[in-house]
Amino acid sequence: MTRLPSTSSLYALAFATALGGIASPAFAADPPAPAPAAEPAADDIADTSHDVIVTATRKETRLQSTPVAVSVIGEEFRATQNVVTTRDLAGQIPGLYTAPSGITPLTNTFFIRGIGNSDPIFDPTVGVYIDDVYLPRAINGMSDLTDVERVEVLRGPQGTLFGANSAGGAIRYVTRTPGDTLEASGDIGYGNFNTVNTHGYIAGGIVPGVLAASLAIAHDQHDGYTWNPTQKLYVNDQNTTGGRIKLLFTPTSTLKITLAADGTIDHSQAAQYTATTYNATNPALSGLGAITGGTLYSPTSFSAYQPNVSYAGRYPINQSRSGGVSGRIDYDVDSHLSFHSITALRGFVQDPVNYNNDGQAKLPYNSAQPRPVELADNYITYKQKSFTQEFQLQGNWNAFDFTAGLYYLFEDFRSDRIGYVTGLPASDTALPAAPFDQIGKTITRNYSAYLQANYHLTDKLTLTAGGRYIIITRGFDFQGVNYDLDGRRIDPTLYPQVLTGGAIPALGINVATSQVNFNNSGVLNRKTWRAFTPKAGISYQVTPTIFAFASYAKGFDAGGFNNRALTLATALPYDPETVNTYEAGFKTDWFDHRLRINATGFYNDYINLQTGVSAFSPISGTYVSTRGNAPAAHTTGFELETSGQPTRNLALAFNVTYLKTRFDDYSAPALGTVPAYNYTGKQFASQPQWQYFASATWTIPLGDHGTLKLGASGNYMTSYFSDTLNTAQYQIPAHGYANAFVDFETADHRWNFTLTARNLADEFYFSSLTPVGAGIRAGPYAGTILLQGAQNPPRTIFFKTSFKY
Repeated sequence: MTRLPSTSSLYALAFATALGGIASPAFAADPPAPAPAAEPAADDIADTSHDVIVTATRKETRLQSTPVAVSVIGEEFRATQNVVTTRDLAGQIPGLYTAPSGITPLTNTFFIRGIGNSDPIFDPTVGVYIDDVYLPRAINGMSDLTDVERVEVLRGPQGTLFGANSAGGAIRYVTRTPGDTLEASGDIGYGNFNTVNTHGYIAGGIVPGVLAASLAIAHDQHDGYTWNPTQKLYVNDQNTTGGRIKLLFTPTSTLKITLAADGTIDHSQAAQYTATTYNATNPALSGLGAITGGTLYSPTSFSAYQPNVSYAGRYPINQSRSGGVSGRIDYDVDSHLSFHSITALRGFVQDPVNYNNDGQAKLPYNSAQPRPVELADNYITYKQKSFTQEFQLQGNWNAFDFTAGLYYLFEDFRSDRIGYVTGLPASDTALPAAPFDQIGKTITRNYSAYLQANYHLTDKLTLTAGGRYIIITRGFDFQGVNYDLDGRRIDPTLYPQVLTGGAIPALGINVATSQVNFNNSGVLNRKTWRAFTPKAGISYQVTPTIFAFASYAKGFDAGGFNNRALTLATALPYDPETVNTYEAGFKTDWFDHRLRINATGFYNDYINLQTGVSAFSPISGTYVSTRGNAPAAHTTGFELETSGQPTRNLALAFNVTYLKTRFDDYSAPALGTVPAYNYTGKQFASQPQWQYFASATWTIPLGDHGTLKLGASGNYMTSYFSDTLNTAQYQIPAHGYANAFVDFETADHRWNFTLTARNLADEFYFSSLTPVGAGIRAGPYAGTILLQGAQNPPRTIFFKTSFKY
């Protein structure tokens, strides 16, 4: 395959171009908004005549006059960049980090300003909302963006106005609302890896002025990106189909009722990871790929490491379904007061998901167990359903306006995870650990009341104050069950050793004494947490084009129970984490609205950050390794968002994120069998210190034939560590990607033909690296540590035809 120019040269070109005219968070798709009285020049080609409207404060405001750090991604940007899901925006939004791949295509975790939750089984710290309906889990949390009008990324705690667990920030999908006017759009495209994407949308009036409806459908598929020599097939494919229907009923001028239903079926393969190695004693042995000969205790040969190649020995299975229904009532009591009700029922099922996360083929364990086994494999069933109800009242009287509400969330989350985590053998006579099944049920109830008010001291100066009171109750039922290597529950009447732990030679496994069948019915498994999260802010419209703001906000992420407990002693509750955030920024337009520069600085002070810790277990009377809380941490940094139109044909954007993360108090001495650790002063895992994004779009008018656009973009991030100890062998090097597009639009603005290329240089990087077992014990590769992780998609080229009416 012919290699393209190096990534560094492409970035240099993109950034040098972008620096010629810096400007805003709306990218070229949503250009800078002029003051209301401004009129665009008659020969302007790019549209600079509209305001970017957001609802980040639960009401419509101009982006440039909203006292919140928010980025907006519009439809045009998504269309030309072939953005199908939010994961495609990785590296392009200031302050936002998301891995370019996940366990399934619809499972994604988000970090904003260094804080998030990389484990989708726990509560997301960054809240995700579809039309103000909260998604309680990152599992099956992504949706196709076919009928999404815009995506709003809100940075910093959003606890005052948004439903639950938005301590890090919020991502809001705002879908289109149908009206009387007939709208229709669709696209179909094809690319390498047999990529086929097709989307359709139709909306219009059924009873003029009274009832309107819309329907959106989407299907996205591609062959596997990753070659698997073990199975002799490509893995990590995608095959998702979804849709949304929306009804708008307006019986009177003051009452609006919106009903919506959506669903997605995901039959993509589950993820398979790529493997590499590290050997501190003999560096020449580092960087190899999978074990290909011998046993796991004493391998005789390795394959050469190859990017985007997985040797995983089990076929990846994924059968997932998700969806929900919602109803919204908007009623104007009078010209000053409005009432809103949002009711939703959502859920998902993954039954099953079977993924291999070691990147290794099955091999004989050792002499005592010659049967080929997995190092790390998971067979999972997840089932979830949630109900949310929100009542909201909004008022506006002269210099005073407010938003107040009541919020309720009920969630029933069931998890059944069989972990085939045999690891590497400690000796040539050891038996592999028995597969262990973690069966959990978590019932959550969230009761909240909130109020946020603005007082306009003058027509330029505004004070903001608010707060939310939260009560969260959780019940947790958990049991651990032992299985054999074929996935069958071990019958204690046939193998009584399972009742006391130890080796079961007939099954070729060892049952850990601490993992003998148990449940948590006799220990603490119900708990309630309460919190108050205030907010205070000030904003000032310095001039018609300069807006400044500063605020303090407290964020809250609920406590819970360890749903990944490996023993009864570790099935413990952990406390909520809180964050006190201080931020200040400005939003500006320059040169008759051709240049926009927005910047925000922030400081986040975290208390009881949720992570892995040593904690005293009242169940065992000892210290155990479990999910708990690091006492103190902080993040600080700034975000610069710029976009501009230096000439009538050229649109530019350039964004910079600086983030410094540190644990201020995160250590524990050795306690019994629990080893000591000291992470104080270390930086957070998976958080680059610098992120950059730049784009340039050149518009060429072709008269009566239409318009041609040429675009290029690049994103780059500095290195980061995959582990909390900041170990060198788990460091991800600095990297980035370059993209480009060509778009032709017909003169009637109805047809677009777009060619998009992503990851032009076909670069591969791990998004994280974690060890598999303690290391190889014997043989020519003794001391070698196996590492595994997911990698980004390869270069993709995609051609799309789209139509709109």
